[in-house]
Amino acid sequence: MKTYGAAPPAPPPGRHRWSRFTAAAATLVTGMLVAAMTWPAQAVSAPAKAAAVDTGAWYVLVNRNSGKALDVSGASTADGARVSQWTRNDGAHQQWQFVDSGGGFYRLKARHSGKVLDVAGVSTADGAAIQQWTDGNGANQQFRLADSDAGHVRLINRNSGKAVEVQGASTADGGNVVQYTDWGGANQQWQMVKVSSGGGGCGSAPTLTSGTYTMQSGGKSRSFILRVPDNYDSSHRYRLIFAFHWRGGTAADVASGGTSGSAWSYYGQQEQSANTAILVAPQGLGNGWANSGGEDVVFVDDMIRRIEGGLCVDPAQRFATGFSWGGGMSYALACDRADVFRAVAVISGGLISGCSGGTQPIAYFGIHGLSDSVLNIAQGRALRDRFVGNNGCTPQSPREPAPGSRTHVTTAYTGCRAGYPVQWAAFDGGHIPGPVDGSPQESGVATWTKAEIWRFFAQFQ
Repeated sequence: MKTYGAAPPAPPPGRHRWSRFTAAAATLVTGMLVAAMTWPAQAVSAPAKAAAVDTGAWYVLVNRNSGKALDVSGASTADGARVSQWTRNDGAHQQWQFVDSGGGFYRLKARHSGKVLDVAGVSTADGAAIQQWTDGNGANQQFRLADSDAGHVRLINRNSGKAVEVQGASTADGGNVVQYTDWGGANQQWQMVKVSSGGGGCGSAPTLTSGTYTMQSGGKSRSFILRVPDNYDSSHRYRLIFAFHWRGGTAADVASGGTSGSAWSYYGQQEQSANTAILVAPQGLGNGWANSGGEDVVFVDDMIRRIEGGLCVDPAQRFATGFSWGGGMSYALACDRADVFRAVAVISGGLISGCSGGTQPIAYFGIHGLSDSVLNIAQGRALRDRFVGNNGCTPQSPREPAPGSRTHVTTAYTGCRAGYPVQWAAFDGGHIPGPVDGSPQESGVATWTKAEIWRFFAQFQ
């Protein structure tokens, strides 16, 4: 296996602070008929031109009052999941397709779940919740577009005649989305930003294959290596696993598996997944993950958009892992993208790529060596304990192996919130990603870490 470079020293105290999500350039809907008029309560305005809607495209709907996007809370795929507003990130749970119901009405289908916007309980009352639900083409699932100025539209429900609005004109992440009498307020107006024109994604011919890709992110040229399962099926939603290299390593080292070959490709996740996951090995700037100003988190956002625009990904099945600085980068995503990733596995990591946010729960697996002289095990325990708290687990001091035993001990915490487990594996060894029980050497072929990481990820269905 490859010799791994030491991680850089931890940054000085004080978290880096940056925007949760990159602000994408907003594109105004063209071809809309803009009515220069004021709407009294209960008034019914003419529908927007049907030609303005591309039923083959995906849109992000941005609220005029708050600037935030219509979002399925927690990227849930369940019937009844609440719809709220959230800082725009163009995730699949913020993308909507207009499905024609005839008569100028549309159902709005969420890209990640296939479910549609729905007024809860077929209510006609002000303040009734907006949720997602299996598409039944009911009148409470149908909306027409009413024009406002500057290219904004209002969504008017067919069953109730009321408009979709952000309750109380909130500008906060998580602000409730409800129906209310149509009065044309800014909190009832939405900008339709087209983010995808079809092709790739689920149900379409793939536009990406295995190989190396280069893209612009934050004004810099970035690259990643993509591994697409053999016999890829565009009707199947795949797990998406990011594998981040160590300091001085490369995406090619991760993708190839180094001297251990395919048994260690993507930290063994290609082998362990048995060709059932889409795998990504990103390349860090200067062969590291400094994440200056959050640029590496933004790069991950951009990769997700690129990959999910061309392949069928289950947005509730995104994972990240990495060793050393790559572990630190996976931890940064746990802090800053807990609503985007389902779980992370941090191998011998430290607080070296920052932790913006860090208050939300996410399934967390930490792996660390007792005698790690680069990023000592106390740092790994501190990372773990943040998510022990966030996930509501019962605090404990898990058992660890005796020095000289050449073994490992894995502990699953108890008391954690449903769906947010925390697991900790300590091993008698140093700063290595592939320890082997009973041996002072490491091996990508024989290590136990790859199987334990895969079992942790694979428990989420």
